[in-house]
Amino acid sequence: MSANRRYSIILEHTGQVLLEQASLEQVEAFWDANDALYFGLHIEDAQSDHARVFVTDEIPEDEDVVPA
Repeated sequence: MSANRRYSIILEHTGQVLLEQASLEQVEAFWDANDALYFGLHIEDAQSDHARVFVTDEIPEDEDVVPA
């Protein structure tokens, strides 16, 4: 695993970049802070120096969500 790998978090249906050129630690902190807002985390180009992490703000039909 590359110590210099960077990640961008992208909102899938709009292409909006939510976090750009972030470290893995920054991605984890973003996810911890926003896990109730975004779903469906998946990574493209995971082996490259710049991986793209796609999320959606649309609740999947098979997801059981309990209102806060």
